Amino acid sequence: MSTIVIILAVMLACSIGAGCFFWYAMRHRPPLAKPLPFISPPYRKLSDDERRAVERYIDSMEKYRKNTVPNGIADHLVLNSQSNNVYPVTRSITRYGLSTDEPYQWRYYLDEVEVHLPPLWEQYIADENYVELIKTQTIPLVISLNGHSLVNYVYEQPALAPALRPVGPQASIRKEESENIELLSVRKETVEEYALSRPDGTRETCAIGVAFLLLFFSLTGPVVLMPWLVMAAITIILVSCWSLYRRPGKKDLREIHCLRGAPKRWGLFGESNQGQISNISLGIIDLIYPAHWQPYVANDLGQPTEVDIYLNRHVVRQGRFLSLQDEVRNFPLQHWKKNLVLAAGSLLVLVLLIVCVPLSMPLKLSIAWLKGTESVQVHSVNDLEKIPLRVGDSLNATGLGMCSIPTTYQGNRSYAFMPFDCSAIYWNNATPLPQPQSDIIDKATALLTTTNQQLHPQNNTDPKLNPQLATAIQKSGMILLDDFADIVLKTQDLCSQEQDCVRLKNALVNLGNAKNWETLVRRANSGALDGMNVLLRPVSAEALENLVNTATSSFFYRETRRATEALNSPPPGGFLILSDEGHQWVKHQAPTVSLFNYNAPDQWPELQRLAGMLLHTPFSASGIVTSISTDANGTRHIVLHSEPDVITLGRYIGTSLLLLIVTISFILNSVLTLKRIHRNRIRTSAIQNYYDKCFSPTLSPSHQNIRPLF
Repeated sequence: MSTIVIILAVMLACSIGAGCFFWYAMRHRPPLAKPLPFISPPYRKLSDDERRAVERYIDSMEKYRKNTVPNGIADHLVLNSQSNNVYPVTRSITRYGLSTDEPYQWRYYLDEVEVHLPPLWEQYIADENYVELIKTQTIPLVISLNGHSLVNYVYEQPALAPALRPVGPQASIRKEESENIELLSVRKETVEEYALSRPDGTRETCAIGVAFLLLFFSLTGPVVLMPWLVMAAITIILVSCWSLYRRPGKKDLREIHCLRGAPKRWGLFGESNQGQISNISLGIIDLIYPAHWQPYVANDLGQPTEVDIYLNRHVVRQGRFLSLQDEVRNFPLQHWKKNLVLAAGSLLVLVLLIVCVPLSMPLKLSIAWLKGTESVQVHSVNDLEKIPLRVGDSLNATGLGMCSIPTTYQGNRSYAFMPFDCSAIYWNNATPLPQPQSDIIDKATALLTTTNQQLHPQNNTDPKLNPQLATAIQKSGMILLDDFADIVLKTQDLCSQEQDCVRLKNALVNLGNAKNWETLVRRANSGALDGMNVLLRPVSAEALENLVNTATSSFFYRETRRATEALNSPPPGGFLILSDEGHQWVKHQAPTVSLFNYNAPDQWPELQRLAGMLLHTPFSASGIVTSISTDANGTRHIVLHSEPDVITLGRYIGTSLLLLIVTISFILNSVLTLKRIHRNRIRTSAIQNYYDKCFSPTLSPSHQNIRPLF
């Protein structure tokens, strides 16, 4: 069994490690090359010579980029696993340029896809070009153009290449039909702009919900798996929280190009982007606007305007007012799904804790330990009365006390000393209760004794009988009652009420040949029955014995229960020390047969034996105080729980912490979910109201300042 548990633990640890590694790898994986829509199989593999030529070219461009080009504007080419495939295409090449003094600011396109063309090959561009491409992490790289390959590429001074290499007369270099746009700067996106493309955190909150479940299973599962589950859960929570709240690094922030130009409602790629909201271009760049900017972008058409765009042509700022950064700063994003997921996960764990785990003990002990506890050891009632005992204290009490007798017995518990419960001890200075006594029990015992002696004599010689008569009776198999009057008188003494022992009385009346019971009793009291012998057949004798046993049994049962109830009246004051786990505070050997499993005549002697032993008995009680109360008699009830070991203590603390965490998480995330759903619903309208005020000519400039909604 232990081997299986160890194997499962190792497998769990390996799976957790593999999951964390996979999550980290996927989180930090390099971006994949964009698909090329104009290519189709077949394609060929990159040869070794071509790979060496490509690597040499990339190294030379990297050195030039670092040493010459400011702000890293030149293409940063990095090979990846998809760079082994060479795709041949025949297309026209389109070129456009930015208005700047820096070299290598030309951009080359095959259809709408930007590609990197080695600068010395511009002179070889024709109307239709046979091009071979490979994919990189950024943009496709042209390794062959109209028969010119990078294997034979002649490296010249790069900075002079654009000026020295004239453009061929047949080159299909399509210059933009409008004025050039000006590149003002290249910057990294801000934290607010990054938040728009950042995941909403649903994946991380799902992981936190799984971690809560692992913590729950660690509290209810095998002890061997407990540390592994706790470590896994804490790791998942820490990694998820770090992913949720970490600030983006430089590698995470994308580049934004700050341009200046006149936006117009036409562009180079307008016909291929019919799905856009507005077909607006800046130079030859088709701009992609946020959906809620549609009513406002037309205000800057045909005017020199500063526009900030990503490399994928998505606009983040335009003109004086339109700015995604200001929107996020003044109208924060309301990601409510992560709060909903976390609230649902917390509620699930909360329900599992309430249904599957007893919470009273962990909560009591946790609260008590926070307040501070003490260890108390006492040997007398007076010492315990002087101590201000509190819940959570450790108590060790020894002395002489009385086992209690419960008013009601719990069906899910067994009582070793029935009817006494020695898991609850009365401890006081009062005189111990006397042993139970009963005149009715004495009378029933006397009737039972005399009947048994006459029906089952110890010897066969009766001095009151003639020997010849006794021998004749013995030979006939009959049974002789030699003192019938004694049976009648003892029956009357026990069954004095008219409704008592009716069947027994009728049987005795028939045997005595009397009219009724009162007449038979008078004859017995007057001595008329003295010397009267009653001869019974064996069947009649057995019937009489059964009637006597039945009549006396009811008295034995009733008196035993009455005496038991009478013992449940301890003197007022003192203490009642209880064990909430049912531990016995005495060291006596428990009887093998419970009191009420004895025959009726044997119950009373057993009760007296138990009472003599447990009404004033040594006890030793120890544990953690979990409850203190006082009843109407002034008796202080002290409930003890056995002191937990290290593992149980860890489970108690863990249960309380997990209950507190999931409760707070459920309440907090429920409130945040409702609040953020409402704010998310009105966010777009609030932003549009702001833009309406900004572009309204009737408002003064003071009304055009941003006023945060939240």
